[in-house]
Amino acid sequence: MCGIAGYLGKGFGQRLLEDFVARLAHRGPDGHGVWRDAKAGAGLAHRRLSIIDLSTAASQPMQAVGGRYVVSFNGEIYNFKALVPELKQRGYQFNENSDTAVLAPLYDAFGPAMLDKLEGMFAFAIWDRDKREMFAARDHLGIKPLYYSQTAGQGGLVFASELKALAGVKGVNSAVDAVALADYLTYLWSPSERTMLQGVKKLRPGHWLRAKVAEHGDVKVDVRAWWWPPQAPLKHGRAVYDYVKSAEGLREVFDAVVAEQCVADVPLGAFLSGGVDSSAIVASMVAQKLKPAMTYCIGFKGAGMAAEGFEEDMAHARNVAKFLKVKLREIVVEPTGILARLPKLAWTLDEPCADPAPLFVEDISLAARADGLKVLMSGTGGDDVMSGYRRHMVACQRQKLGFLAAPMGMAAGALAPWLGGARRRRAERLGELLRSDEETFLRQAFATNGVGFGLGMGAGLLNRDLREQVQTARSEGWQDELARAQRESHSQDLLNRLLYAELFGFLPDHNLNYGDKAGMAAGVEIRVPFTDRRLLNWMADVSPAWKLRGGWLGMEAKAFFKDSQVERLPDSVLNRSKTGFGAPVRHWLTTEGKAQVEACLFEGEAAAWWDAKAVGRLWQDTLSGRVDGAYTILALCMAGWWQAGHKSQ
Repeated sequence: MCGIAGYLGKGFGQRLLEDFVARLAHRGPDGHGVWRDAKAGAGLAHRRLSIIDLSTAASQPMQAVGGRYVVSFNGEIYNFKALVPELKQRGYQFNENSDTAVLAPLYDAFGPAMLDKLEGMFAFAIWDRDKREMFAARDHLGIKPLYYSQTAGQGGLVFASELKALAGVKGVNSAVDAVALADYLTYLWSPSERTMLQGVKKLRPGHWLRAKVAEHGDVKVDVRAWWWPPQAPLKHGRAVYDYVKSAEGLREVFDAVVAEQCVADVPLGAFLSGGVDSSAIVASMVAQKLKPAMTYCIGFKGAGMAAEGFEEDMAHARNVAKFLKVKLREIVVEPTGILARLPKLAWTLDEPCADPAPLFVEDISLAARADGLKVLMSGTGGDDVMSGYRRHMVACQRQKLGFLAAPMGMAAGALAPWLGGARRRRAERLGELLRSDEETFLRQAFATNGVGFGLGMGAGLLNRDLREQVQTARSEGWQDELARAQRESHSQDLLNRLLYAELFGFLPDHNLNYGDKAGMAAGVEIRVPFTDRRLLNWMADVSPAWKLRGGWLGMEAKAFFKDSQVERLPDSVLNRSKTGFGAPVRHWLTTEGKAQVEACLFEGEAAAWWDAKAVGRLWQDTLSGRVDGAYTILALCMAGWWQAGHKSQ
């Protein structure tokens, strides 16, 4: 894993490449390089974290195929060894020990169709010196990030692994994008290609970009999709499921993926929370004699965990580590230290993220780096692919209840005030989701800004000018990736529609995004076996009744996947209730962090973005307990700290 950047256009030069290298230094502490063709107006930069082929022969930017192509690559191609024979048979000569080295020959032979041959996580750019065009691509789920901007006045294109590398580049419009900001306040992440900067876009997961200098001198950019998430096949307009599949078959596919992702010329470590996802990965590694050098778990000091519905992972992780006979390093964090780190985190993550989990990923990554490890295996994606979130259970309950869903939702809402803490919030949330129609449910299920706020809450907190920008974009027909997922999955069961939407937003734009940035802040690569295309394809036509087991009174999440792990993991793991990789945010913000929050909300750099009365009312209602607005408050603060960091660069 590394950091890449580059440009196309006559308005840029060596200085910009050197700036890119400096801004991405944390992504590649093992080396760097730049390459440019001044006559063509093209340049590439690279920071290296050496994991496969540690020699200088794998340094980048890499020239290939007789010097016709120049490559800058971030990620890992796990099946690169399997691609070598075909390329050699076609007459290509290259460094067979480097996964980067297969990219240019593949592109020369197959063009963009090469992407279907790659199993891995990647974002890369290839400059074709003969055609004088730049080709860039991003993996199927956007595990590796890639941002780009068509620069105003410069008539050019700039791109990089991180948004912060493009901020301040001449010609990049750095005004805040009101739609991205409103979506972020609703979901805690911004779905689709928009970023916080109007002039910068994310290359969407499963897409490629081709750029070429047109006759008039401006750069023409073409963006196209190369991969779509799989869905169950249809017959007579209804989804058809494969009932021949078995738990043993799932375990075989899972093992093959884990083994392939263990390819490295350095030792590997692993996250181990004691939940089924991380435990299954470590168990697979042990079963295949690929035991991790160390596993890592986070624990907390201070109050508030139980009240917010979180269970400590440490005891469970110890039991799993003992059961699998692996080493475990425990990392204990305190709330005061975490709150003080949030402003820096906002800038580290490139895009504001109202979730403390990235801090814990960074803590584990720093510990791994201190132990001499550059690679960690993570269970990210397990919930999204194997059906592990509470919203998935509600989807199944809603479908089973049919016309009774709305009355049951009303009953849950009526019961909520008699409950306390996390149980009250969950009852309110359940009631809200059961009462909604199916299309609203598919959007509301991802909204994490508290019960009763509605999907328009994000825009409602913005000042008048920004609200008008959002309204204009909506009136002009702007729709994000979640809307596209809804349209494309309309013939599927509700659970599978929700799982399909996971792959268009929450997984790539939230979990995978912060995982990459937090890991790379410590110079550590995080690998995510659950996101492999083979697992996605295998699970697409598994019946919802297998993915989640039980009736409307209670459901077992990830039932089919748990069946595949019965012989490997103890019952304490398989029967453990769902708990998030989270922290007592509500407690922290309203106690230890109260002064810090108020300073950010009402005095910070981004205060001008907000409707002061609406934000003040939300804060007071949150303090009094009238509404559950803590995560929206955190979202506002993270946006403010992000803006402060952006302005200081």
